Amino acid sequence: MSAPGTHLERLPRGLQVALALGLVALLAFPFFGTDFYTQMVARMMILAIFAMSLDLLQGVTGLVSLGHAAFFGLAGYALAFLTPEGQAVSVWWTLPAAMAASGLAALVIGFFVVRTRGIYFIMVTMAFAQMVFFLFFDNKALGGSDGVYINFKPSAGLFDLENKRVFYYFTLAVLVLVYFFLRRLLFSPFGRALAGIRVNEHRMRAMGFGTFGYKLAAFTLAGALAGLAGYLWGRRPASSTPSSWAST
Repeated sequence: MSAPGTHLERLPRGLQVALALGLVALLAFPFFGTDFYTQMVARMMILAIFAMSLDLLQGVTGLVSLGHAAFFGLAGYALAFLTPEGQAVSVWWTLPAAMAASGLAALVIGFFVVRTRGIYFIMVTMAFAQMVFFLFFDNKALGGSDGVYINFKPSAGLFDLENKRVFYYFTLAVLVLVYFFLRRLLFSPFGRALAGIRVNEHRMRAMGFGTFGYKLAAFTLAGALAGLAGYLWGRRPASSTPSSWAST
């Protein structure tokens, strides 16, 4: 999405065909692959959502972050803490809540880190990520190194997300929606401003753009989208642990 060719509002015909064929292949895969490989591809799609959130921050805005996985993990923990011990919760309100938690954390952290640039921005984001990691890792009330177990996975009403094939298509639908949302955002005035900040932030400020606000908004949105991926990842395994997302 951040390559020079993808800044064309209309994708080249060959790339359109490749994307269409890829979507068809993903739609058909569960009917030909085993449960193991279906789950593996679902995990790959979740990580693709996470990668797109990082691309918004790094590829579009030019902010190289080494702490983006913190927002991925925070959403998984938010899901764990929002889930009662004896019953399942609805995915329709816990998903926005987990994304909001990650977005709020990104807003608070971003308020400090986007004031820096270059190598200082990289190091500060890594420092904040390590602070979040050890906050959970060293705190028994938050699960410690053993993590927090999710005994009942969120339900989606009419959709049985316990069914591996249903969850696969749910994840695919989210992946497609995030892709088109970011494509739309990229060619909006906001997205073009972010691209301008990546190319020459000093010139954007000289033209009257409040670059701090744009960068903070991009940092917050990227954190919320990383939380979306973290929520989907946290719903799959039985627990959410610091080590499960620190290396993401």
